[in-house]
Amino acid sequence: MRADDATRPPDGSRERRILKSATVMTAMTLISRVLGLVREQVRAVYLGTGSASDAFGLASTIPNLFRRLFAEGAMTAAFVPIFTEHLAIRSPDETRRFLSRFVTLLTFAVTAFTVLAILVTPWLIDSFFASEFKNVPGKVELTIALTELMWPYLVLVSLAAVIQGVLNAQHIFGPSAFAPVLMNLAIIVGAVAFADSFADPAYALVVGFLAGGVLQLLFQIPYLFKTPVRFGFDFNWRDPAVRRVLRVMVPGIFAAGIYQFNVFTAQLIAAGLAEGSVSSLQYSLRLQELVLGLFVVSIAQVILPTLSESTALGDDAAVKRTVSYAVRLIAFITLPASAALVLLGEPIIEGLFQFGAFTVESTHKTAFALDFHAAGLFFIGQARVLTQVFFAYKDLRTPTLISLADAVLNIVLCLLLSGPLGHGGIALASTLAAVGNSVLLHVFLARRLGSLGMRDLLAKAARIAGATVIMALALMALIALVPPHFASRLMLFAWIGLALGLAVASYLGAASLLGVNELAMLFGALRRRLSRKR
Repeated sequence: MRADDATRPPDGSRERRILKSATVMTAMTLISRVLGLVREQVRAVYLGTGSASDAFGLASTIPNLFRRLFAEGAMTAAFVPIFTEHLAIRSPDETRRFLSRFVTLLTFAVTAFTVLAILVTPWLIDSFFASEFKNVPGKVELTIALTELMWPYLVLVSLAAVIQGVLNAQHIFGPSAFAPVLMNLAIIVGAVAFADSFADPAYALVVGFLAGGVLQLLFQIPYLFKTPVRFGFDFNWRDPAVRRVLRVMVPGIFAAGIYQFNVFTAQLIAAGLAEGSVSSLQYSLRLQELVLGLFVVSIAQVILPTLSESTALGDDAAVKRTVSYAVRLIAFITLPASAALVLLGEPIIEGLFQFGAFTVESTHKTAFALDFHAAGLFFIGQARVLTQVFFAYKDLRTPTLISLADAVLNIVLCLLLSGPLGHGGIALASTLAAVGNSVLLHVFLARRLGSLGMRDLLAKAARIAGATVIMALALMALIALVPPHFASRLMLFAWIGLALGLAVASYLGAASLLGVNELAMLFGALRRRLSRKR
């Protein structure tokens, strides 16, 4: 195979399937992320970046850290390739037995872990987060109470993730992409409806979280019944296929555990900084995740079944083409998004969050973190795609070792940079660690598959970067001519809309002139789809 073969898109059917699935997920995720911003606006109104917001931030973060153990991370990475293999080459009865036994084991393990976690929560908070929190009366007690209430969400989201994996393995992505919409709606409604019913409105947000977890799970079940796959409870955990999942999953749990320790340490360091550091980082991450969730996560998720099919057939060439295609799409989205977030971050944060308890100081703190978070978009996106390749080969050992190196780097950088840069140093440490993670994943993947066509990929990335520079210059000219300082929020939103429109138009125009054809490929796929419908 020639090196440039790796930069060609996947064959027509694979390309259309990836684009179609990613388009569906992106549309659903767009709604979810918009509601996620509304959710954070509601949080900003009631909690701002004060002590209650920090307490809720930790309470929602700590249980969510373990989602990568039991839900979207190690479990999905181990389960989806083996389940996809069952669908392809095993009988329906074998598939049903495997799925039933795995779901039973997962339910038992997550429930037991959740009960234990509730019991150790007071010790956990008091031992690791109380040093700075004790300076505010009642902050430690509130954090403990909210965290204990949040833990059952882990059971709900883990079961929802299994159903999502079953649907995704059959190339059904819409329901699982829409489920977070219900989650965000539940939190918004819960906060608004019950904020006055509790001594602290943070409790109302937790109620919404738990209700959203229930809705995420229940919403996907009817779609499961539309497929031929069925499962129940089966306590025969000696199934060889279940053992295979566990053998693949154990290093993945270790890798996820490294990641969680990484996040935990960053939160711990942030909790020791000035008040509002934890929540400022979380508001910043919400905007970063808006971009990642709209496209990057969709691409990474929809290519896993395709990659799993290719690896099952031993078609390494198809794997390389799929990866190259996905990385190019991610670069096409994330490079201009990073520049736009840096240049427009502060007015966007002011327009979205600056009211109620969220002050001008809160805006400055969040924008400072966002400058550093935004720079890591491409590297985070590329790492997510490359990690999926190792998952498809049922190799979690390599990304585990890379995660270990990444965690060490991130913690060291957090300690070094949080001194001079405060919470901004923690955001910068995350970005630099993402760069290292992405580079190591690429190096090890190239050793496994051979040349990935980096020369052509870099040439394409250079053109995308050139278009991004032109877009950035256009935005800088607008900011210089019409600074975004308005007394009216309506005028501020009008200015943001104008700036975003200018950014999109200048970027797409420059990309077209520079021969960046990702958008043309997307339009071509859409035209073919519409032609088939007619």
